[in-house]
Amino acid sequence: MEEPALLSTRGLSRRFVRGGAAVVDDLSLEIQPGEILALIGPSGCGKTTTLRMIAGFETPDEGHILLSGRDITGVAAERRGVGMMFQDYALFPHMTVAENIQFGARRKEAGVVERYLGMVGLAGLGRRYPDQLSGGQQQRVALARCLACEPEVILLDEPFSNLDAALRSTARREIRRLLKSSGLGIVFVTHDQEEALSFADRIAVMRDGRILQSGSAQEVYDRPLDAFVASFLGRTNLLEATAQRGVAKTPLGDLALTEPVSGAVHFSVRPERISIRRTHEGEKPNGRILSVEFKGHDMTYWVECGGLELQVDVMQQGRLPEGAEVHVSAKGSFPPFRQV
Repeated sequence: MEEPALLSTRGLSRRFVRGGAAVVDDLSLEIQPGEILALIGPSGCGKTTTLRMIAGFETPDEGHILLSGRDITGVAAERRGVGMMFQDYALFPHMTVAENIQFGARRKEAGVVERYLGMVGLAGLGRRYPDQLSGGQQQRVALARCLACEPEVILLDEPFSNLDAALRSTARREIRRLLKSSGLGIVFVTHDQEEALSFADRIAVMRDGRILQSGSAQEVYDRPLDAFVASFLGRTNLLEATAQRGVAKTPLGDLALTEPVSGAVHFSVRPERISIRRTHEGEKPNGRILSVEFKGHDMTYWVECGGLELQVDVMQQGRLPEGAEVHVSAKGSFPPFRQV
């Protein structure tokens, strides 16, 4: 008999106004032990409401929430076995770090606080108060308090939004390492595409309360099902073309599609999938550089090509000047959208 998912939701729906539009609409998802799932989408798409229903802070109008096969839909938040780390960390300012962790700890015996402080790299800071810590340290205290509850699943609401840009990347790596080593299931909410792609094992893209597409981060990035998913997961070039047996005629040349379709097609070409170079002697250019963005380790070119304005991202190389006539092309195959 197949083991149930660690966490699953079945047909969750939530309306804040009777008869109004659903904020979350028939949402189903699953996660396994040790897996990190990111819910990503624009503001108001239902991400945080989904998290709050799983945590027990919101009651679904329809649907069920199961933890290891046990229906916890009507169970009080504190008895669910689900921990939540809030966006502002929600530390008690009048309590020391140790007291904050002890407050949430499932076990009250000696040494518990020190064990969790050591786990998050804050050994020796138990006597400090939250306002005596940096933002990154406060985040770790909040995580330690969450882990001390010994939940089966941890929910993270915009966990890195309060950190400055310089700390964000380092914090993501360190927190991910801690969470993966815990073996717990993790669901986190973010509107940051880079954060979702780098932190999660799987992502689910939401819009208007529904999940449009879910899968591994690389799968959803490389094979978006529609233009919204393609655009929301990073900068891209949306192309319209006519295809004949899986080959699309475009200003970039003939591009292979992943399906043998014919007729009008729409698909996404990521900026890093496009190559740009100076034309060889006697070669006719198919593009002209409109502008260049220098970003240190790489450069972005905006190129006019057959009436389209394309974005091209390349690693550091000799800089091509604005106005230069160039040859642009793309390699590989591209999945056509299921809808436009």
